[in-house]
Amino acid sequence: MLDSSALPVLVIGDDMRIFLSVVRSLGRAGLNVHALPLEPDAPALSSRYITRVEKAPAFEADPQGWRGALDQLMTSKDFELVIPCAESAIVSLDARRQAYPNQILAIPSTSSMPLLFDKEQTHLMCDELDIPNVFWQPLDKLHTAESLVSLFGLPLVIKPRRSFWADSANAREIVEIVDDLPELERVLGSITDRGRYLVESYFEGSGTGVSVIAKNGTILQAFQHRRLREGRGGCSSYRISEAINQELRQAAEAVCAKIKHNGVCMFEFRVNKSTGKWVIIEINARFWGSIPLPLALGLDYPKWLYDLLVNDASRSETHYPVGVRSRNIPLDTNNLLKKWRRGKELNASSFLVELVNYITQPVRWATGQEKVDGFSLDDLRPSFKEISWIASSLMYKPEKGKLGPPGVPLSPADVAPFSRIWGPL
Repeated sequence: MLDSSALPVLVIGDDMRIFLSVVRSLGRAGLNVHALPLEPDAPALSSRYITRVEKAPAFEADPQGWRGALDQLMTSKDFELVIPCAESAIVSLDARRQAYPNQILAIPSTSSMPLLFDKEQTHLMCDELDIPNVFWQPLDKLHTAESLVSLFGLPLVIKPRRSFWADSANAREIVEIVDDLPELERVLGSITDRGRYLVESYFEGSGTGVSVIAKNGTILQAFQHRRLREGRGGCSSYRISEAINQELRQAAEAVCAKIKHNGVCMFEFRVNKSTGKWVIIEINARFWGSIPLPLALGLDYPKWLYDLLVNDASRSETHYPVGVRSRNIPLDTNNLLKKWRRGKELNASSFLVELVNYITQPVRWATGQEKVDGFSLDDLRPSFKEISWIASSLMYKPEKGKLGPPGVPLSPADVAPFSRIWGPL
């Protein structure tokens, strides 16, 4: 039962994967949850587990106004814990953390922020720790499409050093996986500040995540999943729980020990099952987009984070079932359609297998072999609002900084950009 006299926990964000999972976990634990959204009309804000939605302008429409609202809130109210679910919020809190001495912030330490949020620094740290990572270079002004292909081959990856820059209104920067020379020339031509980008070789393998919660650098719990489908350079929409690969765990342990990490973190790897080789791709020192799967398996990371940061609690590691799948149905539909539209990477027989798997998912719901992200019988309003928003978005193109219509009818190529309700990786 909710203790209305207790200080609230502030959760910053509004997406249907990370944010909604966090507020449901905390709300079910009886905590008083307040929300500060990046988009005031987001469907996830209708959750029954949110007792108050704080007011702020939409971040992308007015980033300075949003930061001002955050600062005013943090200096005028006391919270038991503040949990940001997006990197824009983490960076904003880090910039002003000295102004909030009495607030407990669920963000990495000041010294570890560059190592975790600047991918150039992450690469250098992994080199120091002998953790395998891809061949990379800073994107230089002298690089041409031809010279990059000669160095990296194709496909290659053009990646922003940071997923979010403090002076940008973009809530998340885009990773580009480039397959051919004309596309590479287009991508290079669109970049105005090359100092903010890296070039990486492409590693063939399955996206694999090791999600942890650590106390003073020691991992208390780890969970591993493998991506079964993901967007091209984007987020996973379908994944499966796996037994921990000890080599991957040891890499995560090395990083956590180096920075004495206190909190949650997701380590993203690519694993080539044919060769057994693997590389680390990036580190997300926040809650991650696939969090509905471990939560469905009883790994309550948000509540454990609360216990760790508020009560300094340790815990024994919990075992979890492997081979269980979870799917974000709207996002997976989008990723499957995009794969079909790309054509050049389409194998008709394998695509048919994927389509049959998609159509038959209700059978696996009934047997417990597959879970559905976001849908919860005790909190239906966010799902209904998400469906309504998607339906309106298929009819209308949202104006910048607004979540819904009016606008111009969407073409099939425009169906994809729903990241504001589904959130980051």
